[in-house]
Amino acid sequence: MISNFKSLFNILFLSFFSILIIWSCNQKNQGSKGTDLLKYGIPYTINAPDQVNITKSQTGRLAAVNIKDGHGYDIQVFMSDASTSNLTKLKQERKEAVTAHPAFNKIIEEVNEGFIYEKKEITGDLSFDFEIIVVQGDKEINFQAGNSKLFTEAEVKIMVRSIIK
Repeated sequence: MISNFKSLFNILFLSFFSILIIWSCNQKNQGSKGTDLLKYGIPYTINAPDQVNITKSQTGRLAAVNIKDGHGYDIQVFMSDASTSNLTKLKQERKEAVTAHPAFNKIIEEVNEGFIYEKKEITGDLSFDFEIIVVQGDKEINFQAGNSKLFTEAEVKIMVRSIIK
């Protein structure tokens, strides 16, 4: 009788624990639906802060979207025809362009989709920026920090985390 009680207790405990895990995962997913950029012509979703202002412009085949919240979150998104679907090659091309710029100081961190780097402004101030590249079908989507201010490393890392899936 006692072994039956223990078995029943174990089954109930495992069932309750399983339900609790499934419920918590579902709650986490419901809270992070993201900001869908498709309505602005970019087939991608990011996890931007709630109160962002999104603007769109288009020049020929280049679509540009700006996403800002006025509190250190400012991302520029550019989408154009991809020259290749090879993400490694695209990342290397962006890295060469960035490192050739006189303000470039050093790469801080690399991720599969791009990198974070430090810039030294003419005034001597340090700021941070990033290049994140996503290939969707025959389109290349480039993300970088906006031009509203000089960004700290922490601000840039928050923006990058909101982009990378």
